[in-house]
Amino acid sequence: MLLIAFPLMGHATTKGLKFFYRIGERVDRYLLQNVDTNYITLPEHCWRFAYTNTMVGINSYYGTLFPGTTQQLAIISRTTPSVDLGFYAGYRGLGFGYSWDVLHAYANNLSFSLGSKSLGIEFQRQVSTNISGKFIDPDAPKTALGELPSGLIWMRNANLTIWYALNSGHYSHNAAIKQSFIQKRSAGSLLLSLSYLYTDLTVQDTLTLAGIPVLSLLMDGVKSAVTQQIAVGLGYGINYTPNKGKVILHAAANLQLVCYSINQISIAFDDSLKAYLPGEAMFDIKPQYPVHVTGNLRAAVSWEINRWVHLALWAQANNIRFQSRDKEISYIRMRNWNWQVHLNIGVRLGAGKKRVREALIDDPIPPSVPIRTSKLPKWITDYFYSPRL
Repeated sequence: MLLIAFPLMGHATTKGLKFFYRIGERVDRYLLQNVDTNYITLPEHCWRFAYTNTMVGINSYYGTLFPGTTQQLAIISRTTPSVDLGFYAGYRGLGFGYSWDVLHAYANNLSFSLGSKSLGIEFQRQVSTNISGKFIDPDAPKTALGELPSGLIWMRNANLTIWYALNSGHYSHNAAIKQSFIQKRSAGSLLLSLSYLYTDLTVQDTLTLAGIPVLSLLMDGVKSAVTQQIAVGLGYGINYTPNKGKVILHAAANLQLVCYSINQISIAFDDSLKAYLPGEAMFDIKPQYPVHVTGNLRAAVSWEINRWVHLALWAQANNIRFQSRDKEISYIRMRNWNWQVHLNIGVRLGAGKKRVREALIDDPIPPSVPIRTSKLPKWITDYFYSPRL
């Protein structure tokens, strides 16, 4: 009985592997649909496990008027950069990651990204309570007027961006970041984006004068400032590889036009007025210009050490800014740079393409659909735009 059972078990395992191999081939064909495989391909192995190391920080500029004068006062501040250690596990481009803020630099830090070959969604949110800096005169920025101790200002930042690559048939926007694709030949693309940007700066000073935080007194009475913006963008991304995807140098930049914003501030009132207020009063303030420009930058290098081990280093910076009109209840000028640096060291596992082909030799894989050629010049289809393949 035992001699009969073992062959049956081996046969069942072989059929099971063939089933999973066939599913994997269908997934691969879907991922490479409408993609020119002379430019973009999939890694040899489908499973990816990575160690991740991330640093995140915020550099902020807040300008206002010194109370009772026309003299400007500015606060230059920054957070203590976080050091996040984590992991990632995924199949092709679909996976899950988690990290720990080992320095406890953020009260809250959440980020995720989803995407296909041409379309992606990126979300990031941080609550920072460890902001420190200095007071300066904007006309003499190198001269510090005083120090801003940590913890007196809290800041909440959020960024939700949807991007679209116009040359996704030749250019992979995530090849150097997620390393779910390999860019075999150099290519670039125009990028379209739509973003929601949010910043909330709140004074948490416990030292008060007549119930008003002292820091608010220096900030023209402002206790909190909130800006919510909608921006549309046009950008460009490029992947340069000198050795068929073994090393990829990536750079991308987006120029974003803020076309709609809601901007509010709250004023710190003294104790004699607080009793008559039902809650925290928020005042709308108008921007100096109906539209203004902001943007983001990204750079990366990806190294396929061999078909199992890979490494990626990339950095990104997002800008949000706002300036109020002169005749508002308070004059405000805000500029925030939200930056992040990532280091990923990963391994790939799973059956290689050769092993899959040998296992499915009796069940041949359907041939790929031929790539349609475009009448546009090659320098356009390689580096800017190509019609759907």
